[in-house]
Amino acid sequence: MIFSNRLWLKLFTIASFALLLASCFPGQAFAKDRSVIIGFHDKPGFSEELLVRGRKGKVKRKFRHIPAYAASLSDQSVEHLRKDARVKYVIDDTLYWAIGPVHEAGDPIEYENSWGVEHIGSWTAHDNNITGKGVRIAVLDTGIDYAHPELSMNFQGGWDFVFNDADPYDDSWNSHGTHVAGIIAAAANGSGVVGVAPRAELFAIKVLSGGGFGLLSWIIEGIEWAVDNNIDIVNISIAGPHTEALQDACDAAYEAGVLIVAAAGYRTDVAYPAAYDSVIAVTGTDMADQRGWFAPSGSQIELAAPGTSIQSTIVDDGYAELDGTSQAAPHVAGVAALILSAIAIDLNGDGFVDNQDVRLQLQMSALDLGDPGKDDVFGFGLVDIHSALGLDDSGDNPGLTIELLREPRHGNDRERATLSGLKYSVTISNDSLQHVRMAVYEHGKIRPDLSKMFRFTKKTGQETTFYLDAGGTSLHVVFSPIGRPGSSAMITINYE
Repeated sequence: MIFSNRLWLKLFTIASFALLLASCFPGQAFAKDRSVIIGFHDKPGFSEELLVRGRKGKVKRKFRHIPAYAASLSDQSVEHLRKDARVKYVIDDTLYWAIGPVHEAGDPIEYENSWGVEHIGSWTAHDNNITGKGVRIAVLDTGIDYAHPELSMNFQGGWDFVFNDADPYDDSWNSHGTHVAGIIAAAANGSGVVGVAPRAELFAIKVLSGGGFGLLSWIIEGIEWAVDNNIDIVNISIAGPHTEALQDACDAAYEAGVLIVAAAGYRTDVAYPAAYDSVIAVTGTDMADQRGWFAPSGSQIELAAPGTSIQSTIVDDGYAELDGTSQAAPHVAGVAALILSAIAIDLNGDGFVDNQDVRLQLQMSALDLGDPGKDDVFGFGLVDIHSALGLDDSGDNPGLTIELLREPRHGNDRERATLSGLKYSVTISNDSLQHVRMAVYEHGKIRPDLSKMFRFTKKTGQETTFYLDAGGTSLHVVFSPIGRPGSSAMITINYE
């Protein structure tokens, strides 16, 4: 293998970051001061700066959207500051990290290779010329390989807070930020992969080093950069401990109109910042719409999206498959961009369309999974572009035929159909199933009046026909087979 200049840069960055950690955190042999975030009850000014300097501290950064400084202080000075009535908190400038796990595989052909993008209905939006055009999305991560042919046309700039320059190139060992960016906005160019919003404007906010770690102060500055640069959506696939400073930064950005979408974390509890109320926490699902093996659970889970075996872009013009909620979150960020570029409406009735309306539209249109209603595993459910945009993917076909097959335990049993605005006849021709469950959803909510359970016996017959009226709206119908593995039925849907 020939080592490129960029690969040497990655290795150098990892080594450099290790040295940086030694200088930033207490307990290291050469560290005299602690790197901290000092939060104040009111907006700090000259007297607060003098307070820090009077304790022989150094103010390193003055945050613009939260009342806080990043500073370096001795342990003794930290304890004195905590007792000052003006100070709300003093916390260590904590480490955060890219959410794993990941694995690499495969070779890339657009929708075929992007099963998650296709699964949530992106191609229907693209066919209707809804592509996220004009929506500004920032990827707060390890940077982006902005030279990648799938990303170069959409890349609009950004900032590197690790090296404090205007070159937010992805130097990470696993191309974490580049992979996230491809899921959001890889070009619809007929090759490789395609993103959920292939004409959205991409911005890279590099707050993680090549090793996948970053300081809290970098992350806060990155969020503030997004606010100052009129970013519509921020995708954060980062995890770390709760701090008041990070919560304040997310809350301030949300109040400023930024929609924040974050990966929910790995396995146990929902991670921060995803767990904050101002952030959409996204969990990951597999091809059978089951909970991903890596997925956490908790009341903070808001939405679900594909997160297993997700093919996307990596550095040096490459492609790879990765797993994780890091891959699920950008699917939701992309759907939010499609909504913003298409039919975002004033759902909360406050007189204008903003990030809160898009968030409500995502919730209301989600396909309910698991327990009815919002639950701790899937939140409101699987993000669904057809329902969110009110699209009909049935085209001009006179009807639809579905084979419903009961597969082994971990198979993808369920089949879906989207019915919009018309009356339909539905015929179930059963072969060997015991039951067929039909769940009907409207705007992500179950319609118990339309949902049915069909039981098949020799006495009741093996075929049944009924009518389903969409009533001028878009309905999502999910058929689930119940019976022994290998049993099946045919479902025929015709327009009336």
